[in-house]
Amino acid sequence: MKYPVLSLAVAALLWGGAVSLPCQAQTAVKHAAQTSQWDDTSAARWSADFTVVDIPSKVDSRPQKAYLYQATEPGRPLIVSLHTWSGDYRQADPLAAEAKARNYNYIHPDFQGANTRPEAMGSERVVKNLQEAIEYAVKATGADAKEVHVIGVSGGGMATLLAYMNVTCPVKSFSAWAPISDLEAWYWESKARGNKYAGHIEQATGSVGETFDAAEARRRSPLYGVIPRKQRRTSQLFIYEGVHDGYTGSVPVTHAINMYNRVVGDWKYGLAQSEAANRQAFVHADLVSEDETIRLLTLRCEPTADPTLKLCDRQIWLQREAANTRLVIFEGTHEMLPCALDLIPVGE
Repeated sequence: MKYPVLSLAVAALLWGGAVSLPCQAQTAVKHAAQTSQWDDTSAARWSADFTVVDIPSKVDSRPQKAYLYQATEPGRPLIVSLHTWSGDYRQADPLAAEAKARNYNYIHPDFQGANTRPEAMGSERVVKNLQEAIEYAVKATGADAKEVHVIGVSGGGMATLLAYMNVTCPVKSFSAWAPISDLEAWYWESKARGNKYAGHIEQATGSVGETFDAAEARRRSPLYGVIPRKQRRTSQLFIYEGVHDGYTGSVPVTHAINMYNRVVGDWKYGLAQSEAANRQAFVHADLVSEDETIRLLTLRCEPTADPTLKLCDRQIWLQREAANTRLVIFEGTHEMLPCALDLIPVGE
C-alpha cells in the first residue's frame, strides 16, 4: 500500500499523541518513566569506588574531569559512558553500577559539559576530549585495548556518533541510543516544539538575532562528518531508537534512520552524503526507504513486523544491518533500555 508523502507528513506533525494507532502499541507513556534513570542532569552522589580523575588535555588549559572505575584484574573491557545533552561528568549514570558489577573498567568523561556553549556541542574540543578520555582510561586501568566500548543516550548518543566519526584510537563498538545526528534539523524541530534546545544550538553556533548559522550546525553534526575508514574498518556501530521519540521525546526517529543510511551508504555503496544514501534506499534493501520512514512516523509501529522479534522485552518494529552497522527501532520512547550493556559485543 502506498502512502501519500504530503498528507502523512502533515498528519505526523498535526496529530501528535492524539493519532489512533493501528497496532496495539500505545505504551509510550508506560515507558517514559524509565527515562528519568539516565536523564537526571543534576550532580549525583557517586560510590566511593568511582574516583574523580583529571585527564591532561592538549586543547584546554585545564584538565578534563571524569569519574573512573578500575576493574579488579587487568585486561578487562572498558565502558566509555557519555553524559546526556544537559549533563556533565557528575551526572548520575545507571551504567556505572552495572559496569562495576560485571567487573568492567569504566569512565564517565566531561567532554566540555552541557551542550550550551561554543566549546561544547560537537566542537573540535569535544572530539579531542573524547579521544583523550579513551586513551587515558585504557592506560590508567590496564583495560584490554581491543575491548573498548563507547555508549551514550540522547546527547550522549550524539557524542557516541561523533566519536565514531572522529576518534582515531581503537574502539570495538559504539552504541548510540536516541541520538541527535543532525543539529541543523534538530534546531528547526526544537524551535517548532518551543523547547530549550533551539536556544542551546543558537548559543553554541554563535547564531545572532534572526540569523541561524546552519553551516556551523552542520559542521558540528555527526551526520555530515567523514568516517575515518582505516580506524573504523572493524568497529561496530549500533543505533537504537524508540518509535515514539519525537512525540513523547525530543528527537524524531529520522535522526537514527538518516545516520544509519549515511554510514551504510558510505561503507557499502560509496555514498558519502546522507541525501544520496536516502535516495538510494529504494534500490538497496539494507537501507531504510522514505516510505518506511513515513510509516514509522505516522503509524508509530509496523503492522507487518514479526511479533517474536524483541529488543530485551520490547517489540522491534524495524531493524536493518549491514557494513558492521545495526539499526533497531523498538517499542519505546526517548530512552536507553536497562539491558544496554547486555547488547554490547564484549568477547565476541
